Amino acid sequence: MLVEWGACTEHMPHYVFSKNNPYDREAPVELVLPARMPSRAFMDSIRTTAVPEDGLAIWFLGQNGFLLKAHESPLIGIDLYLTNSCARRFADLPFRLDRQLPVFIEPEDLEIDVFCTTHSHQDHADPETLQRLKRTETMQFVGPWESLECYRNCGIPEAQCRLLHPNQRLQLGGGVDLKGTFALPTDATDLNHLGLLFRFTNGITYYNSGDTGECALLSSLLPHNVDICSICINGGFHNLAPMDAAHIVHQIGARVAIPCHYDMMVNNAGDPEMLRTALHVIGSETPVHVMDYYVPWIYRKHRRAPGAAE
Repeated sequence: MLVEWGACTEHMPHYVFSKNNPYDREAPVELVLPARMPSRAFMDSIRTTAVPEDGLAIWFLGQNGFLLKAHESPLIGIDLYLTNSCARRFADLPFRLDRQLPVFIEPEDLEIDVFCTTHSHQDHADPETLQRLKRTETMQFVGPWESLECYRNCGIPEAQCRLLHPNQRLQLGGGVDLKGTFALPTDATDLNHLGLLFRFTNGITYYNSGDTGECALLSSLLPHNVDICSICINGGFHNLAPMDAAHIVHQIGARVAIPCHYDMMVNNAGDPEMLRTALHVIGSETPVHVMDYYVPWIYRKHRRAPGAAE
């Protein structure tokens, strides 16, 4: 089912993201939702989805994981965390980092053209996901320097790695322009955080904040008047909290906001509706689209979002 902006559609099902106790290591993790289709079938459905010329299809895979597909453009992935590797790597912490979403696509089934990461934290540039990929010679792996180090360590050929800095532009093929944007690092383990700004041939602009902390200059350093802004709202680990994110969304003039980074890990979950609430509190009319899983959302350039400026 294609869900278009401005169309009459059903509301997203109510998911409970706080059902697991992050400090109870004995209890099995209860998934927020069951797997709705096999990994291979889901990937095939994405590859065969037809996107209108004035549209952008977006799939949400949890945390900061997105797939983007415009008409006749490359299939682009952002921060695809397709394993439960963080739970194993950080098993010595007092809280659990287990995922509470199903693995929507197994790494072996992933078939995309561009693999982007905003930084090298394991829930964004996951070594296990990268090592298990069935890579093709034409895949591009894009990211800042520390992400590229992760790619190389996972056996990605140098020729397929593309370094991206803030304010730098890359052409991804099919007329897709990618620009690196500012993001404030959230800890000392990676000082190369980026946001990503995509511009598609139909004029649609999609900005992903990546992980970023708050600072006084943040909104002035980010792209303005974008069609879509997907932005972290979890507040934990020094990321933006819902109110921080609301101010950014309002100040940069985004036409529609997508909250993210609130659903994956049992120790760092929240309510995506808090972004809508925070925007209301500050008097902003920017609409919020909370993404469902498995269902692509189609944003259409000619459908003006309610409250957006001409």
